[in-house]
Amino acid sequence: MKLEAVTRAMLEQAARLYMEEAYGDAPVPEPVAERLAWPPGEAGALLAAECFERTPPDAPPQACDRIALRLGNRKFPHMKLSLNRVADTADWVLVVDTHDAGVLALAQAGDRALLEALVTQNADLKTRIERRWSQARLPTFERYIHEQLRQP
Repeated sequence: MKLEAVTRAMLEQAARLYMEEAYGDAPVPEPVAERLAWPPGEAGALLAAECFERTPPDAPPQACDRIALRLGNRKFPHMKLSLNRVADTADWVLVVDTHDAGVLALAQAGDRALLEALVTQNADLKTRIERRWSQARLPTFERYIHEQLRQP
């Protein structure tokens, strides 16, 4: 999906589904609630808002490769809802960035089992959220690949 086709309603639905899986009935941390208190306006303006992290940081959304919102989960505050540009295309997809790739490399022997459990929990949560996004017909990488395979 082109970035211009991403709507505020899509972003709101993606955030709602993310939060249902990541927090369930648990209280939402105040910084996360603040990041979800979006200013009024269309998706383009929203993606340029301060609550979204852009890569590169000072670029407008159209010039970015990634636009992320740090929402965390019950056990790990760094997980993100992310819109990523598909490599070598102008297409964008929703992705859950678990943001835990290097955590095991830094683990001390006594912490390893705890951190492995966290990485496993984050991977499971990522799968559940992205599955719900796909079921809601939001632009996920899974749906992108299926669409590419259907093209002649």
